[in-house]
Amino acid sequence: MEQRPYPYEVHPLLVLDASDAIFKTGDHFAVWPPSGDIESDRVPYHGFFWHGMRYLSRWSVRLLDIKPVPLWAQGRKDSCFEQIHRIMPILTFRTPDNPHSQVLRLSLSQTRVLEEDGFSERCIVENRSPHKLTVPFEWQIAADFQDLFEVRGMQRADPSPRKVEWFSPSPSTSVFRYHGKDNLLRETSVRMSSPCSGKMNQDGWKWVLDLKPEESMTFYFRVRYREWQDPASPVTSETSKRPPDMEGIIARRQHELEDFGKEWPEVRSSDPFLDRCFRQAIEDLRVLCTPVREGLIPYAGLPWFSTVFGRDALITGLSTLWAAPALSKTILLFLGRLQSRVLDPKRAAEPGKILHEMRTGEMAGTGEVPFGRYYGSVDSTPLYLMLAARYVERTGDYPFLEKIWPVIERAFSWVERYGTDDRTGFLVYRGDTNGGLIQQGWKDSGDSVFHADGRLAAHPIALCEVQAYLHYACSAFSVLAERMGHARFSEKTRQMASRLKQAFLSAFWLPDMKTFALALDGNLAPCKVQSSNAGHVLLSDMPSESMVRGVAKNLLSDNLFSGWGVRTIGKSELRYDPVSYHNGSVWPHDNALILAGLSRHRIFSEMENLCEGFLDGLRFFRDQRPPELYCGFDRKNGEGPFSYPTSCSPQAWSVTSLMMVLQTMGGIAFQSGHPRMGRAILGPSLSSLHIHGIRLTGPTGGRANVYIDRGEDGIVKPVMEIHKV
Repeated sequence: MEQRPYPYEVHPLLVLDASDAIFKTGDHFAVWPPSGDIESDRVPYHGFFWHGMRYLSRWSVRLLDIKPVPLWAQGRKDSCFEQIHRIMPILTFRTPDNPHSQVLRLSLSQTRVLEEDGFSERCIVENRSPHKLTVPFEWQIAADFQDLFEVRGMQRADPSPRKVEWFSPSPSTSVFRYHGKDNLLRETSVRMSSPCSGKMNQDGWKWVLDLKPEESMTFYFRVRYREWQDPASPVTSETSKRPPDMEGIIARRQHELEDFGKEWPEVRSSDPFLDRCFRQAIEDLRVLCTPVREGLIPYAGLPWFSTVFGRDALITGLSTLWAAPALSKTILLFLGRLQSRVLDPKRAAEPGKILHEMRTGEMAGTGEVPFGRYYGSVDSTPLYLMLAARYVERTGDYPFLEKIWPVIERAFSWVERYGTDDRTGFLVYRGDTNGGLIQQGWKDSGDSVFHADGRLAAHPIALCEVQAYLHYACSAFSVLAERMGHARFSEKTRQMASRLKQAFLSAFWLPDMKTFALALDGNLAPCKVQSSNAGHVLLSDMPSESMVRGVAKNLLSDNLFSGWGVRTIGKSELRYDPVSYHNGSVWPHDNALILAGLSRHRIFSEMENLCEGFLDGLRFFRDQRPPELYCGFDRKNGEGPFSYPTSCSPQAWSVTSLMMVLQTMGGIAFQSGHPRMGRAILGPSLSSLHIHGIRLTGPTGGRANVYIDRGEDGIVKPVMEIHKV
């Protein structure tokens, strides 16, 4: 037996293949390979997923018991469809009436369109041979109803095999049903429309195709999912017997995208690549947006975070607010509706707290995971307050602020009653011992908050960036409340801001390191770690000018700046690992927030360097889309940044980070709904940046155009035009 030089454990990574297709509409998403065949026994994360469960685990075709070879595929993720063209391997055969070798040429063309509660598919089988062919054709299907957390590798409390029923209400319909441990019944129904008769069983359909030369046959499939509680409800919801209108479904999806795109400004720069990246970001965001009662809410990312995350949605709102404020309005309304009203330690819920994560599926329903409606984040609540304040700055919509004022009051009440450490006055969190998150800031890996010697920080923990978010909110609402006639609230928040600033600068500033401590632990000891978190402090007005310059210099030092972006922690730290989730990687949204902070304090030299690295990195990513995060290796000639192996893509706060970067470059800001411009930057690779059609709010409405050009003297000159309706 082979002896290991030292004991170790293997921690498997569920790494997506870069060639996999990922599509989403509503609560339905799917992952499949270039062939289009889903076989979860071969690749465990492939499948069609709805409401946190896999509703189809096998969807594959065979001709002559052979899998056709993918030739090419094309489609539109924003319109939720893909066309897949496949051919059979070259085969020769002889028949009794023709002893000479003949060549078999068969091709398949599949068009697949995702819908909110299922999908439709058209498959055309064509004989390209000069002679008649008789070919066995098989369509394989299966539904295992695995929870998404299971697919990702989590062990169930009860590992016994689930019992999936199968029945066929008609020769053209196959139905799979599962009665879950959460007392929900789940069902996948598949209706097939075929030009010839075949045989069906639980594994799918089988036909024998007789095809003349150049003849083709078309098969249609309509798949629907549903879930319900009452076992006495009808056996199945029969889908329409008519073949699905594939072109009509695709046209409706494209029309929805066009309507969404009309809300956004247009970017035209001296670099067409940058313009494409902006358009791609809008398309990706539309894919991630899901209809709710209030409008469209951005889901966090595909495939593993296809649900609402409070923090992610709020930062997405901050990134897009200047360009499309309606999205932030929906985010504020939706999260306000789900604001906790109860005390429930199992879900880390406390009255006034804003949602962290919202999951569906069997494991959430049974409580095996606490994330059905989970509140374990320390920053969602101050970020909510921050976005609400900025929304009013952007739109001047005080009636809306009055509408959500009860949410604002409850959020501040949570800060005072539950979130604040009595010893320090800082906003803190305590690790969740009920199966939830141990770390509850945006860096929520278990080992992400530590001291310089590598020791993990003791709880309760006060993160530096969280105090900055709260200070911004307190300062902003002291002004907003006064304007709205809430004098006592205004004075209270003004005092909160003053006390927080004084305590923060005393406890968090590290003069020897010229930066802010990552956190203050439960023993009131600062975590003296060079981190990107310190850059978020610049979003507030707490630091002095000399502090800001010290932080900015550190962020752009070789220790923290990789050349593509600021790392989460510096290379000098003991826990640094460039291929880790939170301890040395580069996150686009993190860098966009840092840029916004630098801009707030007019630190333009570091801004230009960071902008240039951020924009350069976009060229190396598939589909002009920044992934959730990438590795923190130093920039080298001839090499681009490497995506982290398990990154989600698209990820809402990642794709919209470009929008925040463009706002920062343009110096675009608002005051009571009125646009204004600060200093603009372009960086060495751009000579112009024009942004057309920024929608304005207020009684006059209208649009704003921003023109930023580099003159012959090298000076960047910004101009803003206002076009009133």
